[in-house]
Amino acid sequence: HNNLWGKIQAILQKSGGSEDRNSAAEKVEMIEALFHRAEIPSALRKEIQRELKNLFKRRKKKVRLAVRSSAVGEDSELRSYAGQFRSLLNVPADQVPEAYKKIIAGRFINLPFPEKCNSEYLREKTPMAVGVQEMIPAAMSGIAYSNDPTNPPCNCIIISSVYGLGAPLAAGQMNADFYRVSRLNPAAILEKKRVEKSKMMIPLSGGGVDLVAVPAEKQKEFSLTDEHVRQIAEIAFVLERSLQRSQDIEWAIDSKNQVYVLQSRPLALKSGAGKKPQLKLAAIKKYPVLLQGRGVIANRGIAAGQVCKVTEDVEPALFPVGAIAVARHASPRLSKIIRKTAAILTETGSSTGHMATIAREFGVPTIVGAGDVNSVLQDGMEITVDAQENVVYRGVIPELLEFERENEDVFIEMPEYRILRRMLKMLLPLNLTDPSGSNFQAKNCKTYHDIIRFAHEKAVQELINLNISAKRFPDITVRDLKLILPIGLKVIDIGNGVAKIDGKQNQVTIDEITSIPMKAVLIGLTAPNIWSTKPVDLGFGDFMSSITRFSMSDDKLSYQGQNLAVISKNYLNLSLRLGYHFNVIDTYLSANLNDNYIYFRFVGGVTDNVRRHRRAVVIQSILEKEDFVVSIEGDLVIAKVKNRSQQELEATLNTIGKLIGFTRQLDAKMQTDEAVQYYVDAFQNMFRGGS
Repeated sequence: HNNLWGKIQAILQKSGGSEDRNSAAEKVEMIEALFHRAEIPSALRKEIQRELKNLFKRRKKKVRLAVRSSAVGEDSELRSYAGQFRSLLNVPADQVPEAYKKIIAGRFINLPFPEKCNSEYLREKTPMAVGVQEMIPAAMSGIAYSNDPTNPPCNCIIISSVYGLGAPLAAGQMNADFYRVSRLNPAAILEKKRVEKSKMMIPLSGGGVDLVAVPAEKQKEFSLTDEHVRQIAEIAFVLERSLQRSQDIEWAIDSKNQVYVLQSRPLALKSGAGKKPQLKLAAIKKYPVLLQGRGVIANRGIAAGQVCKVTEDVEPALFPVGAIAVARHASPRLSKIIRKTAAILTETGSSTGHMATIAREFGVPTIVGAGDVNSVLQDGMEITVDAQENVVYRGVIPELLEFERENEDVFIEMPEYRILRRMLKMLLPLNLTDPSGSNFQAKNCKTYHDIIRFAHEKAVQELINLNISAKRFPDITVRDLKLILPIGLKVIDIGNGVAKIDGKQNQVTIDEITSIPMKAVLIGLTAPNIWSTKPVDLGFGDFMSSITRFSMSDDKLSYQGQNLAVISKNYLNLSLRLGYHFNVIDTYLSANLNDNYIYFRFVGGVTDNVRRHRRAVVIQSILEKEDFVVSIEGDLVIAKVKNRSQQELEATLNTIGKLIGFTRQLDAKMQTDEAVQYYVDAFQNMFRGGS
């Protein structure tokens, strides 16, 4: 726009040599003068003004700004120009265009390699953007390293802090308080060192910054509280996990104790390459092996930390940063803690499941399907997970952790890899992890993975609703299932769900059922002693409640058709109405646990709302012991479980069959809240030998 390239090149190539300080100073003045006289293109100026206006509108006030250089590759491990280009702090809005020109001029004044100052290098090797950020009114600022670059085996996060703005600290012009925090448990502060802090940088009311005296009473105090240190350490760990590299982080804390991340760049660690592998192997042998060769590796890597046992409904805020998550099932709902965990171990699961995909996305070492890890590992136990060799050791093994750091992939900073990463952001991440969540909608699909998951779940939902719709099945053979129970159940076989029998036969016995899930339900449904034939005590109020309930019932939840099972060898869709009680089971069982699921729905009853709800709580409590994710609303119970082995889900379907019989008319007996636990225990004692 201003034809600056040729003029800059001419100035830089003037004789005088790079060692001639007067000549260098003249060049700086000449380049700065060029940019001072240059005009910003009107379109760019308008865009700057528009974005500033939008920022102030979002913040509901005018804010001061930091205008910072951002050269391509400036903060990569392959090339670091950190601190070599200009940044301007506390810039008023009307001075942003002029500040922008000063930053761009700094690209040519502070060349990292003056000997390469030809036009090709300037144009191609050091392109620069300018970032404009809201200025944080920092009470304290500092730098955090997610690993100690001077001593990586210590497995520590290190933090330095000063009062006020952090620019003097980053420039090496000011001493700082020092903190060392364990990566195994970021709440554990291992070391604190305090320095006298006589000066601090503050923003001036008219713009710009200045160094002022720190109040005397604060000069010899620690600039951070222990809680500040813990927060910053947790942020450092989470950023490393999210960005999959050790991180060098600039942070600030405002007067309200809010922590802000100003910048995070890859941290170059001292390599221990060349150490003899025999020494590492010898050191490793002294640590007890807790698990070896169990399950499958879903994502390779090595990590150490304290064991924290979790369920798939774990609250992210309660999960300790840096802990190793140990769960029974590899549920995608564990993605809520994926950024906070050092590694994941599960008893069930597959390397092709949703959770494994998410673990790979975030680079979390993960072993799934490892068997009874919950009985071997205890909460708080320190372990090292070697998901390279599929071994879990007792204790923290510095040699293995150092080996992992030495093998961090520098190639992820290459341009080709960055292009692939940008593409994968549209393909791989799974945001719709909870089908029962309010955000599980088509409009919230952000990636192809989301689209596939959404389509799959909605297809399953259509199958679930197959029997309770008003549709019929023309031209399909419907057979009566002969049972000892008078429930009038009819069967439609859509593929290998019934043994080969005479095509004209209109009745089938339980022995002729070859559907795996149907057989499992029927075994439970016909178990001895679950069907009470005693009349229940119902009052006039119960009778009236049943009339009003089902005259005003939701058509979507009631089933007015016949009791019907649509079956195949591996599939069952069962709709079962027993008086005023409605049950729906939709399930698929196979050798591939990633395909396996059970959906169960119950609604109904003949008594008042309170007793029907108590019965729903009984069902919820029993199903949650079977690892279902359960939601209830009034007397409606919806339960889901997936990604379990065929054998495990066969046993679960057997339990559901028993539960249907056990809870029929149970609402009439739910006279008090105490009855809930009584009947939960009664079911456990009846069918599980008191366990």
